[in-house]
Amino acid sequence: MRNRPIKYSITAAMAFSLAAGCTGSPFSPGSSFGSPQDHIRTVKTASACPCLYVANGLGNSITVYPVGKTGNVAPSWYISGSNTELNEPDDIAVDSNDNIYVASVTSNSINVYAAGATGNAAPEAVITGADTGLNEPWGVGINPVNGDIYAANLEGAPSEYGSITFYAPGSNGNVAPLGTIAGSNTMLSYPYGVTLDPSGNIYVANGTGATITVYAAGSSGNVAPAQYIGGSNTHLYEPQQVAFDSSLNIYVVDYGDSSVTAYPAGSKGNVPPSKGDITGKKTKLDLPTSIALDASGKIYVSNTQSNTVTIYAAGSNGNAKPYKTLKGSKTMLNYPTGIAVH
Repeated sequence: MRNRPIKYSITAAMAFSLAAGCTGSPFSPGSSFGSPQDHIRTVKTASACPCLYVANGLGNSITVYPVGKTGNVAPSWYISGSNTELNEPDDIAVDSNDNIYVASVTSNSINVYAAGATGNAAPEAVITGADTGLNEPWGVGINPVNGDIYAANLEGAPSEYGSITFYAPGSNGNVAPLGTIAGSNTMLSYPYGVTLDPSGNIYVANGTGATITVYAAGSSGNVAPAQYIGGSNTHLYEPQQVAFDSSLNIYVVDYGDSSVTAYPAGSKGNVPPSKGDITGKKTKLDLPTSIALDASGKIYVSNTQSNTVTIYAAGSNGNAKPYKTLKGSKTMLNYPTGIAVH
């Protein structure tokens, strides 16, 4: 198991900010960004989308950009401030009604924000408490079939190798999960990301297991995966998140070797990434933690070390240069850990 990312050390976080030339959080006194109220923008609802949503771990913010906007551009709108209860957000998901879900290991919670929330907005709901079964939730996903809310918990469960918990739409407070995937049969091993396909099948990126485990829709308990991707041929090292294109090809971002691997739909076992393997110096991948694809198949990757989102043309492979890059002080990117395109 690798050490926790740098964001979990206060001293390291301070050093990171100083190294980047920052004077504090984006809304600290004396910074160039001012207060959240200063920057509530005209474009602040999902009507301007499809959009790229970013969870900024050290910025304690959610920043949103229309798809196609790149370079050193300011977000069209964002969520940040004391009322938001954001505390080192790790992952983000958006449902079919444009509600925003944010997982945080530090606060052990899933925060939910209403569609169009902006500025110093309070969450509409917060799933947290002993009854929830949350235990360091790094990943969050939404079931497109019924709206259930899924969390990937790094710790806990009888095996101590983590769990997947899920909750009814509209859940709030210290609520018990509808179900939990956990136990020795599950092959879970420090799960970072959870993603559901259009049929509600559950894909989990296991950081220390170097595997993708897949569970049938609605699975709960100590269940074996219906399929998995793992082995030396897969090029998986420390996978963080899974995404799909329109043909349900499987894309995986890997923190351990700064790469993106892609497999044909339905792949299982020790299979090579025959749909692509984006890796190398020209890719500008730099400790990536999250991945998303847009409707045209372009690939978006968040890079925590360089504070960037790199974008690759559909079908990119090998040591490919990014198609475009979102970076610079105006973007307000600050340790971008989770992304979603919606």
